[in-house]
Amino acid sequence: MKNGLKVVWIVFFVLIGVAVIMLGSKFKSPLKKVETAEFAAKAKVISVPKLKLKINAIGYGHVKATDHWDAVAEVAGRVVFLSDKLKDGEFVSKGDELLVIDPSSYQLALSQVEAQIETSKIKDETTRLSVKTRKQELDLLENEFQRQQKLAKKGNVSQSTLDTTQRNLLSAKGNLQTLQNNLLINRAEREVLLVQLEQTRQDLTRTRLIAPMDARITEVKISESQYANRGQHLFSVDGIESADIESQFPIGKLRPLVSSSKSTTITGNESGSGNWVPGVKGLPALVSVQHGNHKISWDAIISRVSATIDPQTQSLGIVATVDKPYEQAASARRPPLISDMFVQVELLGQNNNKFTVIPSSALHEGKVYVMNDEKRLEFRQVKTGFYQDGYVVINKGLKPKEKIVTSDLVPAIEGMLLQPMKDSKTMQQLFMDAMGEIPEGFKKKMAEEKAARADGKQQ
Repeated sequence: MKNGLKVVWIVFFVLIGVAVIMLGSKFKSPLKKVETAEFAAKAKVISVPKLKLKINAIGYGHVKATDHWDAVAEVAGRVVFLSDKLKDGEFVSKGDELLVIDPSSYQLALSQVEAQIETSKIKDETTRLSVKTRKQELDLLENEFQRQQKLAKKGNVSQSTLDTTQRNLLSAKGNLQTLQNNLLINRAEREVLLVQLEQTRQDLTRTRLIAPMDARITEVKISESQYANRGQHLFSVDGIESADIESQFPIGKLRPLVSSSKSTTITGNESGSGNWVPGVKGLPALVSVQHGNHKISWDAIISRVSATIDPQTQSLGIVATVDKPYEQAASARRPPLISDMFVQVELLGQNNNKFTVIPSSALHEGKVYVMNDEKRLEFRQVKTGFYQDGYVVINKGLKPKEKIVTSDLVPAIEGMLLQPMKDSKTMQQLFMDAMGEIPEGFKKKMAEEKAARADGKQQ
């Protein structure tokens, strides 16, 4: 009985527990949704500008005189004269006599050839007189032979007499032919003598070494009374009218210099014959050298382009020419451009167009981080034109005045909310990289903003 009652009570409490659970779930209030505010990531932004670019490329090279002359002895002999100007570093003028090799042996050879020519002329005259005499004799013998032939037909002259006259006639003809041949041989010999005469005159002229241009002596390897062998290097001079600097430039740096002045759209991977290469010739350039904190510059122009490309570096040799390098010298402020001086060459593109540009750091594997009108991050695929130090030209994918992110976003999630901050520092650097200067309008705007911030702090 007691056990049965115990079971009843257990079942009763179980049923009560189940009922409580069921009623509790029925009257339980629903969970409320808690809304959290979206976090906006701070990001530095700039407005995409469209600028007229200062397109340049920088290379380095050594100065060489455009005109250089290595004086080599074309004749042998003892040096009998050296100009006082023939010293390393001295300046000489075109036409100055710098060195003389003993001309006596060549003067003697010239006299000998001239005498031989005179002898040949006299020989010609005597031979012509002999020819004239032989012709007269030949005429007489021919007349005599014809007369004897007529007499022989009548039987008045023997055959032996006629044969003797004929032999004399043939002998006279042979003698005349010999004289005429001698005239031809003598004429040919005289032609040879005339060539020798010209050669001897040239050798005599070559004993005097004359400055072929206004120049500066760079090296002297001979002294007075020293014997100079044919082909021996005597001295060297550099022309002072112009100086050349050859420097190597990657092809990718050269293409924008020429293309920028032809089209507002530039592709860096054009195919074709490379017609842009001749366009480099004639471009302006700036040659400079750094002396401490002082930079010295010379205006130059591209005079020629190397015919081949360096297979190792894929670079092209560009020659910049500076006119009148010595005339441009000004005491301590500007030294002359001297051979072997190491200088910087800056090629300057002739650009008349405006381009959409962004900082190089704002390009992420072909994409740009754009802040759209809702201040959310957008990954924009763009097509680039060409690269320069610090910036890249965008041909397609961006419009001027669109906002792009210039700071690093970690992580960068497309669609994320941004809190923009004006990146004036990056904008100024972009102006300097792309244009070489900061526009006056931008400077004025920056000054106004600075003044406004100062007023806000005072208030």
